[in-house]
Amino acid sequence: MNKSRIEWTTWTWNPIKGLCPVGCWYCYARKIYRRFGWRTDIHYEIDDLKILFDLKGKELSKIFVCSTIEIFHPLVKKEWRDNIFSIIESHPQHTFQILTKMPENIDRPMPDNVWLGVSITKNGDEWKTDHLFNSYGESSVDSKIFISLEPMLDNCKDIVYSLDDINWLIIGKLTGHGKKHDPEREWVEFLVKEARVSGIPIFLKDNLKEIWGEPLIQEYPKEGL
Repeated sequence: MNKSRIEWTTWTWNPIKGLCPVGCWYCYARKIYRRFGWRTDIHYEIDDLKILFDLKGKELSKIFVCSTIEIFHPLVKKEWRDNIFSIIESHPQHTFQILTKMPENIDRPMPDNVWLGVSITKNGDEWKTDHLFNSYGESSVDSKIFISLEPMLDNCKDIVYSLDDINWLIIGKLTGHGKKHDPEREWVEFLVKEARVSGIPIFLKDNLKEIWGEPLIQEYPKEGL
């Protein structure tokens, strides 16, 4: 478990290793794996005693699970997820954040201490939020469902139609590829306005400072951490 430089979380926890099979062209994790010559096949590495000690010793935290790989990809074994979710459920004092591009593959109800998000990058992507809601069954979804538009690669105006039941919106730009992929301020403004109408907290990542200016809006859901 590592202290995170991702502004909206506190720690990252990556028990599943290897190159993410989704293969997004902008994936920072794939660059890191190749740069350092790390083992690239998908495998499970977890020292249960160490992670349990780490979690027990930390103050209440937000923990981003599998920040470098798609946890619900078919190549990720179910028994690996079983173990991960067992650890999550045994530490209800912490908030575990899961972000997926494949919510249609979610294979279990979410524990109450999980915030579950779907990643959207461009116009034409599906929200697929129904899969997120279904994963909570009849339990409360307050402060649990979120959408991440990072990197925001397109004007997503045409796909904003179902924000009313969302609990959080994260927006950020692509870094490390120059400014040619930067979103326009108007795109961000539109989403902020729509979120305000729906009463949704917004988190603008630090990399939007040049586009948005300061102060950045960096809000969290009211309930939870």
